Amino acid sequence: MSNTLSKFFNRLFGGDQVPVSTSQANQPATAATPEPAMSAAAALVRATTPTVTPTATPIATPASAPAVLRTDADSNSQPATVLTSITPAPATATTAPHAEKLIAWKPALPIDSLYFDWIMGYPGEGGNFDTEQTILQALYKLLASDLNDAVIVPRVPSVVPQLLNSLRNKTISAGELSRQIVKDVVLVGEVINTVNSALYNPADRINSLEKAVMILGEEGLRLVIAKVAFRPIINLNAGQFTRRAAPHIWNQSEKCAVACHTLARNIDPFHAFLTGLMKNVGLIIAFRLLDQTCEQGKFKYSASFQAIFSSVAATLSYRIAQRWEFPDHVILALQQQAGGSKPIDWSPLGHLLHTADLISKMRLLVNHAQLNSNDKKLRIGLNPDQASCFDMLNEIQLYDTTGVQQQPAQ
Repeated sequence: MSNTLSKFFNRLFGGDQVPVSTSQANQPATAATPEPAMSAAAALVRATTPTVTPTATPIATPASAPAVLRTDADSNSQPATVLTSITPAPATATTAPHAEKLIAWKPALPIDSLYFDWIMGYPGEGGNFDTEQTILQALYKLLASDLNDAVIVPRVPSVVPQLLNSLRNKTISAGELSRQIVKDVVLVGEVINTVNSALYNPADRINSLEKAVMILGEEGLRLVIAKVAFRPIINLNAGQFTRRAAPHIWNQSEKCAVACHTLARNIDPFHAFLTGLMKNVGLIIAFRLLDQTCEQGKFKYSASFQAIFSSVAATLSYRIAQRWEFPDHVILALQQQAGGSKPIDWSPLGHLLHTADLISKMRLLVNHAQLNSNDKKLRIGLNPDQASCFDMLNEIQLYDTTGVQQQPAQ
């Protein structure tokens, strides 16, 4: 399955095409190496398996340094489980001489915290250390495992690889592409919906598949195919946490991908789009694991838990991108979203993804009345292009997620 997906995404990224998104200076050879994170996670799993009952001693951690569970012990005492900070796998890029250092946007409002509370369906209101410990140990055990065995990899529609090969044939007609697309009802619906969306804003509704294909062009069709390929991930909804969160996460993923595509400067827009779609794959899987480890429908969670949970979810995303053999600069951009205790030397794509992720979260919170659209703090720190993108995302509804949580897992 891993090889099949790797071949598929090689076709999706263009295979032998040379990405223009990042210079060699921003593609270190070690970017795709997960050993530091794996070592920390493996040590955690080994350290947290003794039969003795640990005592919970929470330790405050800096906001910029997500915490993880660690068991400390000496020869004369029982293990004491504490929350302590740790830096995830290094997410830095070698900066070319004289290159401008990229500074990450920090919103004036706590967007990440508000978004997390919203997709959880309730605010944390404190913390339950035992529950948090159980969930986080399960997440780190997952990180220490072979993700090919532990994670259900979504099915790629059989017509998709054929279409991707056809798109690389510059002489193929819109009619031939239409005849291939019509074999998959999901692709047909997606093509028609996309060409009639605010992205293209046609004067009259377009119902002809061949005309839609002509309007979308090669780039538009690749975006549609990418969305169809990623969408089965949302069906990993075994329990109530995922059922509640997955439709919102998918909506935010699409808006993030569109924001990445719109704001891409000197970066391959399609690679940026795919990176935006990939951002929340780990979050969906983390919520699925939450369903399996937490029996109650609600539990109190702390700000530290939220930071760790989000950081591990981001780490899962880049680890899965490694499994699927995404380009190094995409893996690096995803890896940088996990944060850490040290300042990040942002790559162009990582910096773009950070901004697009926050803008899309903010847009969703406004649209669902979690934030006031007239709050002047929303646009503090955004440049004109980013503010325009924030406004544009209000009109974009690429996919109706109504009822999607009822679909069976693939």
